[in-house]
Amino acid sequence: MRLNDDTWVKRLVADAFDDPAGRIVDVRTEERAVGEDGVGVVTLRFTAEDLRGDTYQATARLYLPAALAERPPAPTPVWFNCGYELPDETAMAKVSRGRIVVTPCEPAPGEVFPGPNPLVRGPNTEYVLAHLVRGLSFVDPTAIVYAGGSAGGYAALMTAAEAFPATAVVPDVPVVNLTCQGAHLFAALPRIASDTPPDHPAVPALRQVMVPIAEGWRLTYGEDLSAPGWAAHSPVEHVERITCPVAAVFSSADFLVPLEQVGTGLVPGSPDGAVMAALDGSGAEHAAVRLLDVLDGQADVRVLPVPPAAPAMADLDLTQPVPETPLPVPDAPADGRRWLVAVVDEGPAELGGHWRHALAPDFEPFVARALADGVGADQLTRAKLDQLLDRYRGAEWLAPGYRHLDRPEAERRDVEHGLRSFCVLSPAHTRRFADLYAQTDDDRRVLPEGLVRDLIGLNGPDDRMAAAR
Repeated sequence: MRLNDDTWVKRLVADAFDDPAGRIVDVRTEERAVGEDGVGVVTLRFTAEDLRGDTYQATARLYLPAALAERPPAPTPVWFNCGYELPDETAMAKVSRGRIVVTPCEPAPGEVFPGPNPLVRGPNTEYVLAHLVRGLSFVDPTAIVYAGGSAGGYAALMTAAEAFPATAVVPDVPVVNLTCQGAHLFAALPRIASDTPPDHPAVPALRQVMVPIAEGWRLTYGEDLSAPGWAAHSPVEHVERITCPVAAVFSSADFLVPLEQVGTGLVPGSPDGAVMAALDGSGAEHAAVRLLDVLDGQADVRVLPVPPAAPAMADLDLTQPVPETPLPVPDAPADGRRWLVAVVDEGPAELGGHWRHALAPDFEPFVARALADGVGADQLTRAKLDQLLDRYRGAEWLAPGYRHLDRPEAERRDVEHGLRSFCVLSPAHTRRFADLYAQTDDDRRVLPEGLVRDLIGLNGPDDRMAAAR
């Protein structure tokens, strides 16, 4: 690992990373002036494995608030952006709230198989990066929010499915069913190529985005949408592993991520005909699995109106920066539910992008509430503990036949660190772990007895040890 620059940022990160697998290749630091305060920027180069198991190098940036220059630095919350690279000015605005901001950087052409889009490369970059971030000495591992939009929203859900503990995940127009998305995309491409006017303003951008995704999916999963890789890489398959609060925002007018993936009858009118035809003709049963069906009544579903001042995209010069109107998102789901699913009623879908209006969901009230509430003891479930123990013993949990695990020493360290961070929160958290571990199948009871004793003893005497044996 190589460091440069003589700044407080360099001093802060010099010994802060816990990297048992030797992932870090290079660390570069700088300090930037923002208003009256400085912001530390860390550019991190590290290795990960792609879906085939081949090693590649990835890049990420960490934006650090000036308060971390104090010694010793206080454990600090994290806004972890997933999938796409967060623009520098956006990251700078977010760090002003006193949080660390983390973002992967756009992969170089050919850097990762089968392509740079988060929908095709999968969540492995985020998994390795999250392990490195959660192990930082100045990060509060119980105060991390995972976020992203579109394919980045997909990556946020997949990252939250692996993370433990987590504060919240706030995906914006995310893909939730990869099989449904594949059926839609494979049906839409011929339509775009032959059935639309060649001068339609959306066609060039759609081709630029959709064609590389289709090519990457064919390389990775094949064109048979019933092949297991499609379903296994869908967030709807891993809902029981997303145990933190979720606020997901969708649009009824979304052409790129059809609302059909979420549910039916959510807003007046019917789903897009091309989407329904694609689902009916896909031959893949999983294409019809909808998020709300999987959640089975456990989601607080809200239909939101378009804010009065929001301009329609058709009225804007899209060659210029788009003035987005904030879309208020409720601060919590009702009735103690874990998921908030907000659908903006913009009318039926039509050829174009995600939004009919220039909107930017404002998740800040939801995030602030989740940070204030903290990680509840119920965030550790039997399914979540089984997943953590599978990671500890090196068993692929996401999609057997594909590579998603970090190197063994990094997986074990992250699982141990997560369980320690959870169990130390209160006696109720410790008791939750002890009770669930006692119910675990024998082949998954792989934690060293000394570690189990330490975890149970983090809050008082270890009189629960016998039950956990």
